[in-house]
Amino acid sequence: MPGSKTEIETIFDLYEQLGKKALIKTHSKANEGFVKSDELQNYRVIHFATHGFVNEENPKLSGILFAQDTTKIDKESFENIAGLIANQNEGILYQSEIYNLNFNADLVVLSACETGLGKITKGEGVIGLTRALLYAGSKNIVVSLWSVNDKSTSKLMIFFYENLLNDKKQDKYSKPLSEAKRKIIEDGKYSHPYFWSPFILIGE
Repeated sequence: MPGSKTEIETIFDLYEQLGKKALIKTHSKANEGFVKSDELQNYRVIHFATHGFVNEENPKLSGILFAQDTTKIDKESFENIAGLIANQNEGILYQSEIYNLNFNADLVVLSACETGLGKITKGEGVIGLTRALLYAGSKNIVVSLWSVNDKSTSKLMIFFYENLLNDKKQDKYSKPLSEAKRKIIEDGKYSHPYFWSPFILIGE
């Protein structure tokens, strides 16, 4: 996704320009093994620009796509998604695996399709990637409610981080996100709600 590449490289540059610590992982380095490592505990903001998918009937089969660490996949692992698959790094970080992660992030952004959806369960609410990320330690999450456009999402996310990094408080995310949406609308090309309204903030 060329738009995603532009998105993360531009966001990385924004952090670099302000002398803030940032790390970027692309292509084969953006793999499931790295996400499962303890490295991400050192970051206050985690941004995933990739494909996501939600299985509303069986939420534990929802996931986020990464580069493959290996092409060897144990068939038995897929038959026991909550168990043995946690040891597989086939390039899909399933919801059931996210529960086992330990994030220390104040904000996690899932710049991908339909990442805010899930199964509505009586007495539980929506069970999906969002709940798993909150359980893993994410305090605030930006997710999408439907399939998103690569180019418009890239622009929206860049605007969001520009606003966020220029906000002196930097502990509030709703204002930078809403301002990014307004800027997309004013820009004209992606002013239709389809392009900017799927992204919502869950948390504060």
